[in-house]
Amino acid sequence: MTDARLLDRLAAIVGSSGLVTGDELRGRSANWTRPTEPCAALALVRPRDTAETSAILAACHAAGVSVVPRGGATGLVDGTLCAPDEITLSTERMSGIEPVDPLGMTVVVGTGATIESVQDAAASSGLFFPLDLGARGSATIGGAISTNAGGLRVLRYGMMREMVLGLEAVLADGTVVSSMRPLIKNNTGLDLKQLFVGTEGTLGVVTRAVLRLRPEPAGYATALIACPSVDDGARVLRAAQSAFQGRVSSFEGLWPDFYRLMTAPGRATL
Repeated sequence: MTDARLLDRLAAIVGSSGLVTGDELRGRSANWTRPTEPCAALALVRPRDTAETSAILAACHAAGVSVVPRGGATGLVDGTLCAPDEITLSTERMSGIEPVDPLGMTVVVGTGATIESVQDAAASSGLFFPLDLGARGSATIGGAISTNAGGLRVLRYGMMREMVLGLEAVLADGTVVSSMRPLIKNNTGLDLKQLFVGTEGTLGVVTRAVLRLRPEPAGYATALIACPSVDDGARVLRAAQSAFQGRVSSFEGLWPDFYRLMTAPGRATL
């Protein structure tokens, strides 16, 4: 299949507004670390749901064309870079968030939903989505799943793997695999979702997920502690975890030169 025929096929699947090529595509950056470098892909395709994602991957598989998934493009390891003969599949139109289940403390979201939008949806129901990163407004749930993101609260809530109860994904040939189970206690056969968490889209493209929410914390407290050595810092963390019974969510080490830089005159104070 020629490039033109493949692009026609993709346009038929997603509509003309769902296929980005030419100058419009070159106006998009390659990723966050290369803001002035244009996206080099043959085309960027924007499916709306699992069915369109399946059709896209099936068409590209039949044509022998590689597909690179693209979420918020906030990663720092160039995972979304494309060659000129590849298709990049953007999840930006799969950003829907279903109503939160306040009793089960779960929510079903599209892979293109941003972390911040899921946090806001949870908060509107008096709940809490623990994953948090500096790029929360741009980074997507699909990207967090594919990289098994840890974020700022990993000490208490674990990696993204701990927040995914179920997911739906599309394999390279267009086959849909679904394990949208909302239960924490579930030992019914293979745990398919774990095959896709942290695999960077190499096994398939995640399209939807069931996320675990938590009760909103009653309050927060922050302390700045000076430690003579790294080992002493580790002892402080261990003592805090014991004293607060595992409720410590974040612990950051600031080296002396960084602390002096950030607290120098003219800098914002910590």
